[in-house]
Amino acid sequence: MLPLVLLIVFSPYVGLFDPPIILNTTTAMLFSLLFSLLFLFARTRSFTQTMEAFGSFWKGMGNVFASVVTLIVTAEIFSKGLISLGFIDSLVSGSLHMGLSGISISILITFIIFSAAVLMGSGNAAFFSFGPLLPDIAQKLGLPAYAMVLPMQLSASMGRAISPIAGVIVAIAGVAGVSPMELAKRNAIPLTGILLFMMAYHFITL
Repeated sequence: MLPLVLLIVFSPYVGLFDPPIILNTTTAMLFSLLFSLLFLFARTRSFTQTMEAFGSFWKGMGNVFASVVTLIVTAEIFSKGLISLGFIDSLVSGSLHMGLSGISISILITFIIFSAAVLMGSGNAAFFSFGPLLPDIAQKLGLPAYAMVLPMQLSASMGRAISPIAGVIVAIAGVAGVSPMELAKRNAIPLTGILLFMMAYHFITL
């Protein structure tokens, strides 16, 4: 909680200091790490144990970075493959041939990303697979890129919260003492309703 508290306290929107002290996320994380190490050293009185804990921080960060970078690279290869196969041209021409508008295509892709996030348990994997394609699709359909990207990004986050295999669902279910499937079922109705409301509001006000 300490990085979050620091970011709030030193936020220019709170305005507790004059002149304001700007603290970015990286600085807040490193300060919190140093603060934690000092308390750990004071408790254990062992420099070796403190450095071992310090090493676990870097190992954990490396594991997270490895998965994120792998995900981004894989998604980029996937999107480039679809572009090379003519996916964008086929999607646009086929949709227009069926009489679908740009908004209809956006809604269709949004539901695809939402469903993929539920199945894969990762909103990033679903969104990154289609994200690089969206600017070209939007340009061909005459829509601003944000009009397609925004609902799709939000739908990916909502879909992850309904997936019983998502890491956040498994962790929260363990804390609450329930099964991940029960928690996913509990989230399904409200989040699906929010998805429908979000898309209706977004495209009506577009």
